[in-house]
Amino acid sequence: MRLLFVHAHPHPDSFTAAARDTAIAAAKTHGHETRLIDLYAEHFQPSLRQDEWLSYPDPDATDETLSPHIEALQWAEGLIFTHPTWWSGPPAILKGWLDRCLRPGVAFHVDGKTLRPGLPNIRLLGVLTSLGATSLHHNLLLAAPGRRQFLLSLRICTNPRCKTLWLAHSAIDASTPASRTRHLAKIAARIAQIAA
Repeated sequence: MRLLFVHAHPHPDSFTAAARDTAIAAAKTHGHETRLIDLYAEHFQPSLRQDEWLSYPDPDATDETLSPHIEALQWAEGLIFTHPTWWSGPPAILKGWLDRCLRPGVAFHVDGKTLRPGLPNIRLLGVLTSLGATSLHHNLLLAAPGRRQFLLSLRICTNPRCKTLWLAHSAIDASTPASRTRHLAKIAARIAQIAA
C-alpha cells in the first residue's frame, strides 16, 4: 500500500516524531511505499488567505504551492497523521493543512446538494497521537473530538470501504520510558497488520 504520513510537531526529537519514525520503518519493513509531509520542517503556511477563501469553490484555483501536497494525496492509498493532541485537536499547522488542501475538487466534489468523495483512492485513515488527558477523560467527557474529526468527518471524502486506525498514548505527561516503549511497539505491530 502507498502510505502518506502527514506529521505535525515542532520538535524533531519529540515522542510524536518517534511514533512517526516507528510507523514508517514498520511500513517499509512490510513492503509498503511511504511518503512524508513534515509540516513544521517545511514551514507550511496554515492560514487560509482571503483570495483562497474567495476562490474556494473553484477546484482550478488551488494555490500552486499546495500542488506537491495534493499530488501526494492523490498518490496515496493510506493517509496517516502523526501529531500531538492539543486542546482536544491537532496543532494549528495541521488544521490549516486540512483547511487549505482538503478543498472542493481535491477532497470532495459537490454536485448540487450531493457531496461525492474526492479521495476514493484512500483505503486507510490513521492517526498516531498523544493526549494529555486520560483515555476515559478524552473519550467519555470530551467525546473524542480529534478522533471524530479525522476518522469520521474526513472519512466521508475517502473510499466507502476505508478502514481506520487510532493509536493514542493517553496521559502523556505522566508517561514513563517503559510506557512509551510499549506504545511504540504497539504502533509497529499495528502497522504490520496493514494489508497491501
